[in-house]
Amino acid sequence: MRATPLVILSVALGLTALVAGPATAQDLVIGVAAPMTGNLAQIGKQFAEGAQLAADEVNQKGGLKGRKVVIRVEDDKGDPKEAATVAQKFASDDRILAVLGHYSSSACFAAIPIYSKAHLATITPSASHTDLTKQGGKYMFRMWSPISVYVPDLAQYTVKKLGKKNVAVVYAQNDWGIQTKDYFLKELEKLGAKVAATEVVNDKDTDFKAQLTKIKATNPDALAILTYYTTGALLVLQARNLGITAPLVGTGTLYEDKFLEIAGAKNAEGLAVNTEFNADDPAPVVTAFVAAYQKLHPGEKPEPYHATTYDAARILISAFEKAGTDRDLIRDAVAATKSFAGVTGTFSFNDQREREAKDQVYLVVKDGKWSFIGRQTY
Repeated sequence: MRATPLVILSVALGLTALVAGPATAQDLVIGVAAPMTGNLAQIGKQFAEGAQLAADEVNQKGGLKGRKVVIRVEDDKGDPKEAATVAQKFASDDRILAVLGHYSSSACFAAIPIYSKAHLATITPSASHTDLTKQGGKYMFRMWSPISVYVPDLAQYTVKKLGKKNVAVVYAQNDWGIQTKDYFLKELEKLGAKVAATEVVNDKDTDFKAQLTKIKATNPDALAILTYYTTGALLVLQARNLGITAPLVGTGTLYEDKFLEIAGAKNAEGLAVNTEFNADDPAPVVTAFVAAYQKLHPGEKPEPYHATTYDAARILISAFEKAGTDRDLIRDAVAATKSFAGVTGTFSFNDQREREAKDQVYLVVKDGKWSFIGRQTY
């Protein structure tokens, strides 16, 4: 039985399919589950390219003991139901040794029971719900700092750095959005700031006039956008069209060039976000990664999920080298990761299978572009 092609990227994005031969019985196969189509397709592109870069580096040196690392990508469309379907495909294929995915916490929650039953070590490059690894059991790992770390930090930046005391909040109606909102509001209140308004939006909606009209009436001195990038861009565009001029803050889910394209760079000017990686970070490990990426993608810069997926793939490849092809031994090798030197920092997995994080990369939209402020904790 032959494997499906390596990855087919969305034609709607004008991307070229990555070409690779089918996996053989000797290959070491990593499954990548990501939204390759729909509103979040840009995220899937990062997952696929980051994982492939890590595999290529090993394969160019002859593989692991002569065995090729193969990346197999499946489109979960960012939807929990599709995520469960993809998880079942990976779980039932004994050539899949481990999985990178999924993007959202909701998709991960849907897939976790399936991976756990199949004893498949799974590392999400992005999901950050605080209960994720607790509910996922011993097979679920994550690369992104949990919501409990980066969201309070963003609230502190809003109040302490920007001096804002009357903040309106818009959040997405899903597992991640609800918990992000809760942590953000809790930290604002702890800092003595007032919550001017709290409005919820559905990530598939496109008209937010009702929510924004309510926010405008409160005259906030800052507007926090706690959504994914397409929804967030539409919110910013419509907020500015309604005459809401308050400074903007948001999570790293907004950090996409597509966000600036949809929102309009002028409307997004001054927006500040925190994230795990930025290509303009002067750290030597980052500049080396950027150079390697640009050999394959001239004129482009890697984005956060390129970096977290690349690091996660390297962790899995290291686990293969130590544990061979036994799924449980691979899981144990991943869990034993200590002082891993990645492009997103040096870190270990703790006993909850979470990457321990201490600081955040801060960016601001300046002159229509994402600009690196620094790596810091507020």
